[in-house]
Amino acid sequence: MIDFYTFATWNGKRVAIMLEETGLEYQVHKVDLMKGEHKQAEFLGINPSGRIPTIIDSDEGNGLIVTQSAAILVYLAEKSGLFLPQETVARARVMEWLFFHATDISPTMFDSFFLTKRCEPNQLDAAKFLDQRIFELYKNFDDQLAKNEFIAGNNYSIADITIFPTINNEALLAHYAHLKRWHTQVGEREAVQRGMGVPK
Repeated sequence: MIDFYTFATWNGKRVAIMLEETGLEYQVHKVDLMKGEHKQAEFLGINPSGRIPTIIDSDEGNGLIVTQSAAILVYLAEKSGLFLPQETVARARVMEWLFFHATDISPTMFDSFFLTKRCEPNQLDAAKFLDQRIFELYKNFDDQLAKNEFIAGNNYSIADITIFPTINNEALLAHYAHLKRWHTQVGEREAVQRGMGVPK
């Protein structure tokens, strides 16, 4: 059994999709960031960084704790034997696109959100600059999808799973035809639809 601590964020959604895709048994524990539950002692005892998502895999010893969404996806892929190739080159391609998004796009998206919604006063000019940077970075994904069915090649992988929840910008999809095709295709997967609904 996997205990899954999450909230309705992009990084939480990608882990939820992965859990649904693998069919691994899991139980959801909603950690309400708006109420500060991630900073309460109960959750900090599980993850001292106070970050979601976090999983505890009770099948491993006294319960293996894994944090950081990219690390969780790799762990679940290796545990299930799904969505991460074993062959060296194919595996490297998946890791490349997974971490391209995790290190270049995800932090920039969060910074833009913070400057627009959480910073007082709002820093709209800085957020606009970051939004444009995100838009430009996604051209790399569109170019890749012009040549491949999925992000890392011809097979669906954790690279696709990590990216999907963040592609919700209609202007972006209207501008990048290959990304739009991919978004529609991946969005039709039942496990993706279920994962996007977690937590309820």
